[in-house]
Amino acid sequence: MGSLTMLAALAIGSFALASLATGAVVPAGFGPGDNQVEWVPTAAIALLRESHSVDLSKGADALRTIHPELSGVSDTIIYRLGNHTLRGPGFLDITGMEFVRREYHDLEARATYPTPTPSKARELPLTTMFNSISASGLSSTVSTLSSYTTRYYKSSNAAAASTWIQTQFSNAAGSANVKTIANSFNQPNVIATIPRKSGSTLTDVIILGAHIDSTVGGSTTARAPGADDDASGIAILLQALQILKANGWSGSRAVEFHAYGGEEGGMLGSSTVAKQYKSAGKAVRAMLQFDMVAYQPTSKPVLTVLTDTDASLQSFSQKVISSYVSEASLYTNKCGYACSDHFSWYNQGYPSVSIDESGPSDTYLNPYYHSSSDTIDKLNFDKASKFVKLALAWIVELAE
Repeated sequence: MGSLTMLAALAIGSFALASLATGAVVPAGFGPGDNQVEWVPTAAIALLRESHSVDLSKGADALRTIHPELSGVSDTIIYRLGNHTLRGPGFLDITGMEFVRREYHDLEARATYPTPTPSKARELPLTTMFNSISASGLSSTVSTLSSYTTRYYKSSNAAAASTWIQTQFSNAAGSANVKTIANSFNQPNVIATIPRKSGSTLTDVIILGAHIDSTVGGSTTARAPGADDDASGIAILLQALQILKANGWSGSRAVEFHAYGGEEGGMLGSSTVAKQYKSAGKAVRAMLQFDMVAYQPTSKPVLTVLTDTDASLQSFSQKVISSYVSEASLYTNKCGYACSDHFSWYNQGYPSVSIDESGPSDTYLNPYYHSSSDTIDKLNFDKASKFVKLALAWIVELAE
């Protein structure tokens, strides 16, 4: 048991134990410190993160009176999870996790990355691959995924989107190179691999991720198209995989494409996978998350590097954008703790970064996400296609 989990266990009372058995409360890690955990009712989480009816200006005491779901919830949790300038869940569900405070500077110190150089050897395959990028292909993927009534991880049809993604990954990479990793809920993670090239002895892998699920108010039945959040990220993964395989490419390192279930519930699927990799001693050179990439209201495409995790990987990723995707605007922003699945890897000691359309404090943050209006008509796939270009260059640079 990690130190954070131990502290939580010491604090839990008989009510919380009984509630935990029914899934009514979860241990929510809301920061990297050992004392940053609280047992929070799932109803309170849904209210704070998904509803816009919580007016923080009223104060925590008044809110606990107005909203019975917040009874017993600390001021810290109310103000943190009720802050809608945060993007993503804002917490990690650490149920059953080994969760140890990371010395992040040590992680950053041991991660080294090349200076991206579009040299002739790399330009030639990438030029061909760049020419294969298809905005209409991205649109087709998002159209299919957003056509499900909901992809919420607790919904009765939660596995359907995973199954569809597994089929698409298998069509691109071959079924032998695709696997699922089960979660405690009915939405498995799906992983496709491009194996390392023959003769290579490098064992560390490169991971790109996005999440399968969508949400509107934590409802299991409400329409939750999740076109931008995060069907758009899955579309980037799928097209990058398709292009690399169609061009017969393989690198000195294996490359994995991860579609995670249950991100909106507190990075559940990615936490499961990252924990398994850590337990198995699997080496990961870098992990890149795409979470909302296609809402592009500005005149130029925007790629935003979120700066809460590894400084060295952030710097490398910014250089990749400047070298290969110079037609886009490069921004940086903070996303806040546990804003997407890359934090699951970071919390297991792996280098990770998220690159998205915006940060949570940007004026052009998608105003429709987590609503029934997060639909395909709001998105620009010509601009989103720059993320495929980034993914391809990022992979080719790191895989050698």
